[in-house]
Parts: sequence; C-alpha cells; structure tokens
Amino acid sequence: MKKLLISCLSTIITMTLSAQTVQHMNDLKPEPKSGAINLKLTGELSSGRNGDFRQMRDLCFQVHHIDLGDAQSLEIPKNAFHSRHQLETIILPKTIKTIGTQAFFACDKLNAITIPQSVDNIGAAAFSGCKRISELTIEGSPNIGEYAFARLESLRTVRVNTKVPPKADVSSFYGVEPGKVRFIVPKGSEGAYKKATGWSRFFTEPKFAHEVSDPETCLTPYPSDMSIAKGAKPINVQTAWRILTPKMDGHSYILDNEVKQARDILTARIGNIANSRQRGIQLVLALDPSLKDDEAYTLTVNAKGVNISGKTTRGVFWGLMTLDQLLRGSGMKDCVDAIPQLTIKDVPRTHVRELMVDPARTFIPYEDLKGFIPEMARYKLNALHLHLVDDQAWRIEIKKYPQLTEQASSRWGMDDIQAPYKGFYTQEQMRDLVKFAARYHVEIIPEIEMPGHEVAAISVFPELTCHQRQVPVRTTCGVSNELLCPGNEFTYEFLGNVFKELADIFPSKYIHLGGDEAGNPALDCWTDCPKCQALKQKLGITTTDRSENWKLQGYLFDRIIALLRDKYHKVPMFWYETDFKKIQPGCVTFAWRNGLTDKALDAAVANNARIMLCPGEHCYFDYPMAKGDMPEKNWGMPVTSLKDTYSLDPAWGKDKNFESNNLFGVAGTLWSECITSPERIYYQAYPRAIALAEAGWSPQEKRSWESFLKRMRPMAKDMMRRGISFSMEY
Repeated sequence: MKKLLISCLSTIITMTLSAQTVQHMNDLKPEPKSGAINLKLTGELSSGRNGDFRQMRDLCFQVHHIDLGDAQSLEIPKNAFHSRHQLETIILPKTIKTIGTQAFFACDKLNAITIPQSVDNIGAAAFSGCKRISELTIEGSPNIGEYAFARLESLRTVRVNTKVPPKADVSSFYGVEPGKVRFIVPKGSEGAYKKATGWSRFFTEPKFAHEVSDPETCLTPYPSDMSIAKGAKPINVQTAWRILTPKMDGHSYILDNEVKQARDILTARIGNIANSRQRGIQLVLALDPSLKDDEAYTLTVNAKGVNISGKTTRGVFWGLMTLDQLLRGSGMKDCVDAIPQLTIKDVPRTHVRELMVDPARTFIPYEDLKGFIPEMARYKLNALHLHLVDDQAWRIEIKKYPQLTEQASSRWGMDDIQAPYKGFYTQEQMRDLVKFAARYHVEIIPEIEMPGHEVAAISVFPELTCHQRQVPVRTTCGVSNELLCPGNEFTYEFLGNVFKELADIFPSKYIHLGGDEAGNPALDCWTDCPKCQALKQKLGITTTDRSENWKLQGYLFDRIIALLRDKYHKVPMFWYETDFKKIQPGCVTFAWRNGLTDKALDAAVANNARIMLCPGEHCYFDYPMAKGDMPEKNWGMPVTSLKDTYSLDPAWGKDKNFESNNLFGVAGTLWSECITSPERIYYQAYPRAIALAEAGWSPQEKRSWESFLKRMRPMAKDMMRRGISFSMEY
C-alpha cells in the first residue's frame, strides 16, 4: 500500500510541472485532474450533477490556482468550492451574474478576490471563513447577502469602484473592526458609505434595535411545558452576572463542569461579565432530586435572574443550552438585551438522540471530530456513534494488532476522487474524546463491523476469510463479497481481542456490531467453505434455501454478544436486516432500511427488543437535502429533505406501550463516501440534525413544521455568525 501511494504521488508531481488548460473538466483524464496545481478552463462551464464545478472542487484535490477568466458562465453555483482548503487564487469569469451561497465557504488559503463588474448577487456566506483574504475588490454593484464576507480575519484592504454603495446586509462583513481595514471608494462617496447598511461597519460599530427574546420563536427543541409571565418586566442581561451553586451534601464541586459551561456561554454571548464578586443578576444552578427523569430540568427567569435545576448534572446542562438559545434570540446579534420572565419544565421524549459519523470512508481529523461535539449538544443531541472500520479503512488503534492501522488506515482514492485517504485514532485520543464529550454530556459509542464491511481487516489478515484470499482495501463504495468466516476460530480470537481493547477504551455501555449488508449474494462465500460446512453439520443446520447462511451469522453474533454482555457488561447494537429472525435479549437493533421500518419494529416487538429509529427516508443525512444539493455526484441517492426529517415520529404511529417498552431513541447517519471535508460534515448534518433533535426530544403534540421553520431562522443566523456550515435548501 505504501509503495502504491509513493508511486501515485510521484506520477502526480510529474504531471503538475505545467498548468492544465482545457475547455472543460471532462477533457482531462483522472490523473491530470488529481495532479493539477494550476488549472485554466476556457469553455462554457457546466454546474450539473457531475459538471465542471463539482469536478474542480472534488477531483482536483490539490489545485492551488484556478483561472476562469476566459470561461463562460453566468454563475458560480452554491457550494462550488466549498471548503477547498488548498485553493489560493481564483480568477472569476467576466460574465458571471451570481455567486451562490457558501460558494467559497472556508477556502482558508484564498488570499485575494476580485468580484467582476457583471456580478448582480453574492449569496449568503459566499466567502465566509476565508480567513487569509487580505484584499477584496468589488468592481460593480452586487446585492451582498448575509455573512457573505464574514470572519475574514486577514482582511486589510477593501476597494469598491461604485459611487453608490451596493446593497449589503448588516451582517455581510461581520467581524470587520472599524478602522482596521483600508476602505477605498470613489472620491466624494465616503459619506454615502458611512451611512449605508453593511458598509457603515467599516467606520463604526453597527447599532441594533433593543431586543427582548421571544421564546416562542427561538427555542429548539421545543420545551415540554413553558409559561411566560404576562405583564412582568423582562430582565436586562447586558450586565454583570453572578453564577451560584448551593452546596449539596457538603460538596459544591458536583456542578463545577456546568458552572464552567455557564461562564463560557455568558462570555460568548455577552462578554467577560460573569464575576461572582460583582453584584448583578444571578444564575443559580442546582440539583433537584424531586424531578422524575435524569435529563429533566426546570428553568425559571424572575426579577433576580435565572434559576436552572436538574435531576442530574445532565438536566442542568440541557437547561444551560436552553438559556443559550434565549440569549441568542432572533440571531440578529450576538445577544439580546433582555429575556422575559418565564418558567420552563422540560423532559425528553426519548433518551438517546444520536448522530453517527463515518471516519472509515473519509477520515475525520481528531480535532475536527472533537469540534463536532459542542454543536451537537446545543440541540440536546447526546450520543456520537463512531463507525470506526469498514471495507475502506481501519481507523482505531488496536495494540494487539498494530498491523491494522499500519497497513489498513491508508489508501488511494474513493470512487472517482483520486486522492490520498489516511489517518487513524490512537487509544489515547479516544480516551481524551470520551472525557471531552462528557463535558457536554455526549456519550461516545464505538462500532466495529462484522461479518461484512471488514475488507480493511481482511487485507491485513486474510485468514479471517473462508478461502484466505489476499484482497486490497476497498477504494469504492458498495458491498464486498468478502466476509469474516464463522467456521474459523481465528475470527473469534480476533474479534475477542479487538472488543477487549474497545471495552477498555470506551466506558459507554453500548458497542455496535454492524451486521448489515452481509446477505445474499455475499453470504454465498460461506456456502462452499469446508469450515462453514463443518460448522453447519455440528449445529444441525440442514436447510439449503440460503437461510442456513443467516443461521451461521446468527451463531457468530451469538458468540460475540455473549462475550460483550457477560464478560464486559456491554449492550450490543446492530443494524437490523429482515433475515434476522431472532433478536438476542437485551440487544438494541437499528431500523435503517428505507421502507422496511415496519418489519424492523414488528421484529423488535416480537422479540421484546429495543429499537433505534434511523430510517433512510428520514435520517440519512449523507443524502442530499434537496435535488442538486451536495453531494451532487452520487450513486442514485434519494433526497432526504428537512421536512422529511422533521416528520419522523419516533413511535412510528404505535401506541404508548411500544414507546415505553421498545423505543430506544432516534439517530441520524452521516456515511462519508461523499463527505470530503470536516466542514461538509456540518453541511450534511445541519439543519436536519436540529429537526431530528426536536423529533427525539419534544412531545408530538408540541411539534409543528411551520413553527419549526420560524424557529430555524434564528439558528441559521447564529450558525452563520459562528462560521458553521449548513444546507440552506429548505
């Protein structure tokens, strides 16, 4: 594998000695695309599913300089160069009219940009996070959207060539400090720019109207019970705060984490004003054992300040997340001026609200993985499921088998993207992740696939398979026919050693075993295996209708489940397949297949099992949120719209008995075959993850699609301000 990587890199270096000049991306073969450093296009650019823009963004993984000056195009599409961290310069077409939303989001090596005179519109967050742009020239008079040039930390010169200020949003240049940027406009027009919305920020801090938070339009998930004190005077929050915690059983440190979180919230929203020595409004954090649920909390706002009580520290933390949303208000500015007096009594509908990420297909650097956790917690999502291994890579250090990460954590390419994919997590990093996540009351749940989706391990240990074939790490999506052999004792020795180390790393009581897509025809590899045939004979399996192979998979699962449950006291989880006729007691099964949720739920009820709801038609966040949304290039993914996600009923229309006895929680999945940067994980997750959070938390009768859309708008503004990417296709 290492020799292959070196050979590919050598070929690419040779090809990049000269710039690539073509009319269209299809004029280049895959190797020149992946090797391009300097790229010039001269034709009429296409923006379709696999058009020129998608190929420039995803296939030219190391391009630094792009010249589109002689190309023909009326637009730079939304997300055209989203999170291309290597891009340094781009010359835009002279004909473009529109630069789409997030077109250059987080292109953090882009050093200067000129907006041609032809441009009429620049979309929201178009250049947000381009922190190395030092010079911006606007030749014409475009309408400039929200946060279009936000968070440009290195901006030093802005030149606008029109006397009349282009229309800009008040947030268009968020982050610009008055007097810190050389602002050049036509002589005699300075006064107009000083008065113009958006542009006045270059001269003085913008002023916003006094705002009192409206809980009805800013809270998500919507609380179980909320009453606003009519006629009571709202309390001013732009003042000093005192954070207080009563001693409990003689100990005050129980809520130390929540005190720190409270201080961080107040500092981020209002400034460094949380000082216990100053008089001011109080924020009192306490435990209340009378509450009936471990995640329940009450939040009251009165003339003295804010009181948050939880049954446990988790409840207190969720109350703080609600306070943060109250302080955010409409999202027009960092913090509102006042919040109303009110009482909130809140409790979750489900107790596991999970997101799954997939660093196996596309590795997520460790610090980026950590950064995903606080954003989840804002919306009361409380579990992060790590899909650590698959056919395409092994991503977790196993000390018993160092070869797994030495040989199977690197590959070249994923489908048509010819780029290096490499990286793994050390056990020390995973332990640190667990501790970090605990600060946000997020549980880390690991997954090791079996018996399918294990080609990465098989590439290192071919003896894991029936015929001991040496196969390379997979570089395409889809399902491999190579499975672990249930008739080979080494399979159980290997898995036992892996799960032993996993159980020591992750304190979660849950471990996911995979189990998906190992059916026909893949299980045919067990049909002609002598060891599998001997095992069938030993077990008395005589059927020949292919069910015999599912019975072998059941045997493999039973042995591993017994190990996890009896020795390590873990609760096994797995992806449900309709061929699983029996679900082991105590296991959690995931309903994931589009259109087969009813069968999965029937099986859970029949086996008295718990079930996680993550059906593809509601919860697959790697699918595009609208037609034409990222990912544009895929293998026929359906659309999972924001409304589709919001419409999920965790009880699936069943009665309270099912909800009490069988429903485990809700989960959103982020398979990463087409997610090629950390920023795109956020883009695919949000805002659907927020809709899922409300589905999992709020009572069904409190939910309304129209209300949710209203409450989404402040969150969208707040996410743009903080530099978080999300799909705007709703």
